[in-house]
Amino acid sequence: MPLLTLLLWGSLVAHQTFAASELPALGDGSSAISPSQEKELGRAWLRQLRGQVPLISDPAISDYLEDLLYRLVPNSELLDSDLIVTVIDSPELNAFAVPGGVIGVNAGMFLYADTEQELAGVLSHELAHLSQRHYARRLEESNKQLALNLAGLLASIVIGATAGTDAGVAAMASAQALSIHQQLSYSRQNEQEADRLGIQTLNASGMNASAMASMFSRMMRNERFNRAVPEYFRTHPLTESRVSDMGARSSSYPARLYEENQDFYFIQARAKTLYATSPKDALAHFKALAQSTRRELQLEALYGEVMALIQANRPSEAENALEALLGAMPNAIMPNLLKLDWLMAQRRTDEALKLVQQQLSLNPGNYPLTRAQAHILTERMDYAGAYSLLKRLSLTHTDDAGLWYDLAEAAGQANAIVELHRARAEYFFMRADTLSALKQLEQALTKSKDNYQQSVLIRKRMQEIEGSTQAFTF
Repeated sequence: MPLLTLLLWGSLVAHQTFAASELPALGDGSSAISPSQEKELGRAWLRQLRGQVPLISDPAISDYLEDLLYRLVPNSELLDSDLIVTVIDSPELNAFAVPGGVIGVNAGMFLYADTEQELAGVLSHELAHLSQRHYARRLEESNKQLALNLAGLLASIVIGATAGTDAGVAAMASAQALSIHQQLSYSRQNEQEADRLGIQTLNASGMNASAMASMFSRMMRNERFNRAVPEYFRTHPLTESRVSDMGARSSSYPARLYEENQDFYFIQARAKTLYATSPKDALAHFKALAQSTRRELQLEALYGEVMALIQANRPSEAENALEALLGAMPNAIMPNLLKLDWLMAQRRTDEALKLVQQQLSLNPGNYPLTRAQAHILTERMDYAGAYSLLKRLSLTHTDDAGLWYDLAEAAGQANAIVELHRARAEYFFMRADTLSALKQLEQALTKSKDNYQQSVLIRKRMQEIEGSTQAFTF
């Protein structure tokens, strides 16, 4: 379906479905839709997003973002800390929050933020939109068209992530006949409130309140020199007065001596390598970065050099940089994850298995390390071991689509055919492919006919999936 058609048709369907859901009477806006309805709506929206945009299934990146968010949440006004983080594979500048605790971040955000505090400023702003339930407030203003707004947001993100920002601008302009552009944007009052609360969250989290103003100010300067408008500015209108107000507000807070988190710079190196024109260009960038006088950037340069050489199929040339990195941070998780990649690129699986086991003894249950261990076991053809690890992880990381995909592969290799179909069903469902999900569960049911308890669980899951499709459609 053409993207512009998707935008118009999807918005109309969403509006019709949402209007038929008989929401409670409106009061002050915050009671227009209950928190449970918001969560249901947000999860349905996220499934559609996963099915239409390229996502990054990198446990190190998602784990880092979740850790950062959960350092911010206790200092925000958000009462429900049940969040889902999704990382979009796009170098464009964008982040968003959707009712029900869905936080989305383009990997390109790491290309724009200079420090972790600046990234935290954007996330704090998004948390404020959730805590103040700005979507619920807008529901009253837009005559119960919340799902229409979210369908427009979905189409906008799809366009921006798959067709480039210029196409997104053109499509949004064409869609103004339905007033979608205006409905996508938060009001000036909503933005100012999110700025104010976001600054408070930063300060209460031990970070510099000025980091938000710094990030948004640079975003605005960059916009002036770019012909295309970043996706973020279409849903979060930015003005000189807003940036000025942020600066004035943050000046009333004390300066913080914030200890830089090196993991931010490692994740930044991953993003730079991912979106570099070529490994050669990435290497040139990191060689230049190595001349910095800042230690965190020097370490980022070493990390990035190793990554770029692995991508260029020249891992043996990265040994000196990797040794220097590990010499500086011998027990840190991120450098050791990188060493695992380096060892696996050379098919040194015995050494990789020994290293990951050592790291897990120091960091029991660490998610990225456990995913890496499962990958190593798969490469060693220990399919039963990999399946067992991934099955255990699926009980605690139910919202990771990449995990369900890997689990399905491992189950098939371990000849756990019923679990293969069940895992595939979860993967398809998380991408809004309900028909394929139900077909997989039907196959699982057929193959478990002699297992009563398992059959009951499968039938229950089929009912849950069928029921989830009746509430909201985008």
